[in-house]
Amino acid sequence: MILFPAIDLKDGQCVRLKLGDMDQATVYNKNPGAQAKAFEDQGFEWLHVVDLNGAFAGESVNGAAVEAILKATKNPVQLGGGIRTLAHIESWLDKGLARVILGTVAVRDPELVKEACRKFPGKVAVGIDAKGGKVAVEGWAEASSLGVIELARKFEGAGVAAIIYTDIDRDGVLAGINWDSTIDLAEAVSIPVIASGGLASLADIVRMTMPDAKKLEGAISGRALYDGRIDPAQALAILSGTLKPEPGLFEDRP
Repeated sequence: MILFPAIDLKDGQCVRLKLGDMDQATVYNKNPGAQAKAFEDQGFEWLHVVDLNGAFAGESVNGAAVEAILKATKNPVQLGGGIRTLAHIESWLDKGLARVILGTVAVRDPELVKEACRKFPGKVAVGIDAKGGKVAVEGWAEASSLGVIELARKFEGAGVAAIIYTDIDRDGVLAGINWDSTIDLAEAVSIPVIASGGLASLADIVRMTMPDAKKLEGAISGRALYDGRIDPAQALAILSGTLKPEPGLFEDRP
């Protein structure tokens, strides 16, 4: 079970948004490379990066910051935001990304995603961002009529490395991950699912170790790590099984 620390990039800085609103951004670090190295030093083994400007613009905007991150950490990095073409995918993979995350293009052009999976096996993930149970695109600015599971099933057997599922209604507000919807998705498809949006405390970390969550690849944490609500060493020890949580720490969350 992997805990992915998140670096969301806006104007070259590490930020966290509230409910996906670019106007509600809190800057946590002006040096993305230093933040990436700090996460590595804390014991994390993966890094989740999003080019927020790119998600809205439809092309990479924070390329220099991403390259600084790749130079600063030895950890594998997955990147989403504004990646819309095969050439763009290949360019980023050539620069050292472990995998790219395709979101809007997964809705607009599923065949491109399947082609990318064939051309770059194991290096293509799909980002499914949902609001009210429907898939959102263009940096969450636009809603589609597609259901989450409906979209995910389009990629069964295509070779998608993982699905990153984000509940926008919980993102950045520390409300707890939407475990019911996330686990429903994981049970509906064979593709590994990564939970995102709202991870709030060690209670969510403990929830990741419950039997019904075992099929998940992991979860992404942003604000809770930056705000100190989650101690990295404690969280990683719980996930590895070397630390038994205190009784009562886990509270059933919706």
